[in-house]
Amino acid sequence: MSASYDIAVVGGGGLGCASALFMARGGMKVALIERGGLCMEASGRNAGTLTLLFARGPLLPLVAGGKAMWETTQTWLGGDAGHRHAPGIEVAFTPAEAELLEREMKLRQEAGLPIEIMGGNRAREMEPGLSEKVIMGAYSPVDGFAASNTIGGLYRAALGATGVTLREGVAVTGAEPASGGGHVLRLADGSAITARRILLTANMWVRPMLEWFGLKDPPIKGRVSQMIVTERMRPAIRAILRVVSQISLKQTNNGTFIIGSSGGFPWFDNPDEARIELRPDNVVRSMKIAAHAVPALGETRVLRTWHGFDGYTPDNQPIIGPVPGVRDVYVMACMRSGWTIGPYGGKLMAETLLGREPERPLFIPEFDPARLLRMEFGPNYTLKLRADAPATTPQVH
Repeated sequence: MSASYDIAVVGGGGLGCASALFMARGGMKVALIERGGLCMEASGRNAGTLTLLFARGPLLPLVAGGKAMWETTQTWLGGDAGHRHAPGIEVAFTPAEAELLEREMKLRQEAGLPIEIMGGNRAREMEPGLSEKVIMGAYSPVDGFAASNTIGGLYRAALGATGVTLREGVAVTGAEPASGGGHVLRLADGSAITARRILLTANMWVRPMLEWFGLKDPPIKGRVSQMIVTERMRPAIRAILRVVSQISLKQTNNGTFIIGSSGGFPWFDNPDEARIELRPDNVVRSMKIAAHAVPALGETRVLRTWHGFDGYTPDNQPIIGPVPGVRDVYVMACMRSGWTIGPYGGKLMAETLLGREPERPLFIPEFDPARLLRMEFGPNYTLKLRADAPATTPQVH
């Protein structure tokens, strides 16, 4: 049995849920398909940090737009996502880290974000809990965080109220052209969904999905991120903190610290075969860096850890736009700062596919899925341009 929709969204993370919600509110008949539960993968396994300090290049305006929406979830999502304001600080301990920090933050300043670059003494004035070994900092007064473990329930209620058909707990196993136009998605339970258009938002799982539509061996890799939760302790810092290229940390309202890092974990190609396991050496490494940045953390102990993972492309930019060579199939995945961007990215995608003028363009060359045809991962997982890149885009249907 096959049901027909204006669009089927494959992937029930933050980007997929927001896209489905705003498209349904715009008048589309929408189905949202998620192999597990809503926001139970990367969208529910992150530290909830909302910051202007982490994103790069063309993602910066999307981060700013997403952060603004997290502050008003009562208005557009119908519930409190636990948003709290907190300043953000990124710190450097070595001249090389300071050079990198200054270069990155000047780009954010040029993009109009309210970032202040400062020396170590000034950084400690802004956040007294910092180590005296900090030599440079970058400060954002408008950062914050939200509760990632609550967002799936909020989206489920909002999507149901908007009339979106939810298919949780069932994977999509393949796709084919529909006889009357559009596409048929085959589901693992033997059912099918027919839709005029398809939107793939399944993070790294879009890798095999893109192959269904003729994009062979797309250069997408995954990496595990590890979150560490400490026991409760006295207030030590109020800022959301990042140590350049190493860890992020913050102290939550109940006094625990959440420390995040992907350092020490291998890259992988297949998310279903990823070894997501506790690595004690990585925990020790992250805690040492955390205590180096915030000395008070030397007084606390680890309570638990959890793990998620993200998808990466060779140029570290997301994949957003039409799938090359196929009509009416779109993708939005592998998003850096995807937790922050989620609501805004979904809203822009909905405006685009509804035929409206989006608040800002989402389909831009830097995000174009067709660029993957020319790329592969080079040494140390850096960008390498393919020598055998196809001269034309393959046509599927």
